[in-house]
Amino acid sequence: MTAEEFRAADGVADWRVGPDGAHARFRTGSFAAGVELVDAIGELADAADHHPDVDLRYPAVGVHLVSHDVAGLTDRDLDLARRISAAARELDVPAEPVADDAPVVDEQGRTEPVPDGDEVQTLLGFLDFHRATLEWKTRGVDAAGLAATVGASTMTLGGLLKHLAYVEEDWFSRALHGRERGEPWASVDWSADRDWEWHSAADDDPEELRALWHAAVERSRADVAAALAAGGPDAPAARAWPDGRTPHLRWILTHMIEEYARHNGHADLLREAVDGQVGE
Repeated sequence: MTAEEFRAADGVADWRVGPDGAHARFRTGSFAAGVELVDAIGELADAADHHPDVDLRYPAVGVHLVSHDVAGLTDRDLDLARRISAAARELDVPAEPVADDAPVVDEQGRTEPVPDGDEVQTLLGFLDFHRATLEWKTRGVDAAGLAATVGASTMTLGGLLKHLAYVEEDWFSRALHGRERGEPWASVDWSADRDWEWHSAADDDPEELRALWHAAVERSRADVAAALAAGGPDAPAARAWPDGRTPHLRWILTHMIEEYARHNGHADLLREAVDGQVGE
């Protein structure tokens, strides 16, 4: 079931759909009312043999629905969402309103993160905003522009595209899901050339560079959606660090926001040097 199909269904106006499933938050007003609603949800979940994540925190109850076997929404989620909303109404527990405003898109084509989203919406919103910033800063730049440098630095816009394509795959595929590197990364001797992606970008066609980065981003979005469906932001990476610690998806998403934000500052300077374009 697609997000659009879920949103269009009757009886689920209380629910907000994100990349990790459907969410609703009910304003109980008291802890006792929250416990009563959680009990009702538990009975419905057991009867349906479909069990949501439920978060009781005064003065509200949050519910997250997803079908883990398909890493997405199904008719089971839709049916249980309807029943949970109906139970809340019977208990006179209102749902928090779901914003129906259209996403705010700026003049550069970037969708702004929603100001009142939950943790996952906020993290993904800022990551996609910074991805869109890199796309804007490299948009329309030819091969010479993508290879241009500033001052003593060897960094280029083309190198940024290729580096961030590599980082997307390394964190979301290799670290998070435990896969081996795909091409063009698998055949690189990284011990001999740790900066291969940066300087090899000068030999790549501009459209091939953009396609490499776009494809990496799309794969990352699918990988994140699968991890969120399986374990939410607490989902652990498949690969531990050398010191034995294991980052959770929450850390990886935050790190990727930092990675893009840092390099978008570099992209600001590089794009201005190429053709004078400036902007946030």
